[in-house]
Amino acid sequence: MNDSEKRRQRLLAQTRELYGERRSVPAVHPRYGAAYHQLYSDDQPGIPPSTFGVRLFLCLLLFAAFVSMDKNKGEVMHVDSTRIVDEITTDLDVAEVWKEL
Repeated sequence: MNDSEKRRQRLLAQTRELYGERRSVPAVHPRYGAAYHQLYSDDQPGIPPSTFGVRLFLCLLLFAAFVSMDKNKGEVMHVDSTRIVDEITTDLDVAEVWKEL
């Protein structure tokens, strides 16, 4: 590799570093480092992790268990699928429940 090729390689590397996707933190005085990182951090602030996938899986699992109980006429702890349907469709008076508590 001759001198001009080496120079071209260096210029290309510098250009890639300058316009590349990775950006390094500029030289910041240690006194202001914490403030700089707080303002320009890469982290997304305040997005809590979601539990939707876990809840969906649990619902699908319970529904599959209910369908299996209904199809096989099975019972779990002396409860069958018709009792579950009856409890779901029962009209509930909230005032009575509060009085009983």
